Amino acid sequence: MAGVKLLAVETSSPIFSVAVCDGPEILTFRLVDGQGPASSMLTDLIEGGLQKAGLKMEELDGFAISIGPGSFTGLRIGVMTVKALAWALKKPVLPVSSLEVIAHNAADGSKDVWVLLDACKGNVYSAVFSPAGGGALRRTGPDELLSPDEALKKVQGPVRVIGAGIKKYGHKLAELGAGWAETVPPEQWIPRADVVARIAAAAWPQGRVDDAHTLVPQYLYSQESNVIEK
Repeated sequence: MAGVKLLAVETSSPIFSVAVCDGPEILTFRLVDGQGPASSMLTDLIEGGLQKAGLKMEELDGFAISIGPGSFTGLRIGVMTVKALAWALKKPVLPVSSLEVIAHNAADGSKDVWVLLDACKGNVYSAVFSPAGGGALRRTGPDELLSPDEALKKVQGPVRVIGAGIKKYGHKLAELGAGWAETVPPEQWIPRADVVARIAAAAWPQGRVDDAHTLVPQYLYSQESNVIEK
């Protein structure tokens, strides 16, 4: 039986990517450095991804979008693009936290995963996830905008730490205690649309979808109440 067919978009980092899935199967995945005329690059990625997957936009069941936190400009471009497509086609959208997407890059089933991004102004974007079996993750709290010290207090045991916040605040990991923090290599820090697609395909039957009217980026700085919880 065919699965849900989704176009997934990830623009929360400088690397833009799109993926098309049929249930858990990734039909196509494409990415590009988002430096430059970002809107047109994203449009080209989407068109090329659908063409490679052999699907027309009208054949999709819906869309999945990584809504942040992350790059304000990238999030705005990604969300507005998906909103326009979903509105025109009257298709639903499933929003996915970019921190959850990054967390899946570090999930090995052995430890909690702590995603740590530099949010500037002396703050970090932070979220902690625990193994839920079969490679799945369960969040232990919402995505939050915190000081580094406040974020450290959210960690309750040995963790795998992932995200660009390690560059700036990695020295604080020693405060967790010897052997408690395992850092994930930088090449795994980038959120990817194929991960967005798999998360969305798994969650789609649960009805966790949005529509084009209410879809907004999760900036946290300007909309602290707009958090994703499960």
